[in-house]
Amino acid sequence: MGIVFFLIGLPGFKKSPKLTKEAKKDIAYIMSTLLTLVVFMVIVFWNIRASGDLILAGPLTPQMKFHWGQKVLMLGLLEGLWAVITLKWLLPIFFDPLDLSKKQILVLVSGIVFSVVSGIYAILEAS
Repeated sequence: MGIVFFLIGLPGFKKSPKLTKEAKKDIAYIMSTLLTLVVFMVIVFWNIRASGDLILAGPLTPQMKFHWGQKVLMLGLLEGLWAVITLKWLLPIFFDPLDLSKKQILVLVSGIVFSVVSGIYAILEAS
């Protein structure tokens, strides 16, 4: 990992091969940001996979539709909750407050809304 940071050019790695206090702080910020993004990517992956199973599985029994609809709905809500927690509280700890453009907010919200609406639709269709 030190080689990667050296190639990126973090100041603590260019001066000396030892880890300084500032370099450790930079590493902690980078790793926590990457961990936050990895958690978000895992939630989105599960959501896309569950949505794909719901849509592409062929004829499903009402119980299966209800189950997959619940799963998509819960993952959509979890995705929205994690996005709010991440953007409002976690990332501003490490960086300045994030100023997202309207287009970025629209893309984030549209994915969450699509998941929640498709989950609700599947649940209602199964009922």
